[in-house]
Amino acid sequence: MADDPKTEPLLEWNRLARENTENAMVSSMFEAGGKASEPLEKFSTWLLVGAAAVASFLITNSDKVLPFLSIKGFSVCGAFLCLSCMFGLLSKLFALRATIVVESGAAVRRTFAEHLAKYEQEELQLNEHAKHWGITLQTGIRIERVLAEFYKPLPWWVSWLAKKQFKKHAGDPQIGYLPLIKSLNRQGYCAALQALSFLAFLVSGFVYAAAT
Repeated sequence: MADDPKTEPLLEWNRLARENTENAMVSSMFEAGGKASEPLEKFSTWLLVGAAAVASFLITNSDKVLPFLSIKGFSVCGAFLCLSCMFGLLSKLFALRATIVVESGAAVRRTFAEHLAKYEQEELQLNEHAKHWGITLQTGIRIERVLAEFYKPLPWWVSWLAKKQFKKHAGDPQIGYLPLIKSLNRQGYCAALQALSFLAFLVSGFVYAAAT
């Protein structure tokens, strides 16, 4: 029965239903993973504020701190603090990008669903009228035209980058979540480097203070 040509549409329907559900589950996992961006951002903000406060204290009290750390130790500690602040800013930048991707993606999916539901109703009516007159209409959303109209007002380099990403990941059902996952990964890396830099500042401070 599995090789019966009559069952091929049913088998294809079953395959597509399973694949679509699996893709939807993966998308849900990506959406849930994107929520990790908020606590990471809070951690980076807390550490960034702390590093900035310590750096401000060291600068304003450099004359009192130098005898304990030496010039070299003061420079090393300052360098680690600057690195921590730099990675903190990068982490917040990627957090902002992740937030933009999440918010804009949710808005697009919501409005797309509304417009698509409205069009499907009109499509049924159009097909009924076309069947009555014995003609065939080319229905369906022209995604190429939608994207072309969207790219028109954008700067050329933004349009070029977007088209490059679409071409690179063509056929990937999770293409809409790739920017989110990339931003989340980079945010995590920067937050980790931010914390390690601040820890290196503390270690170097104790080492140079003990050596003087």
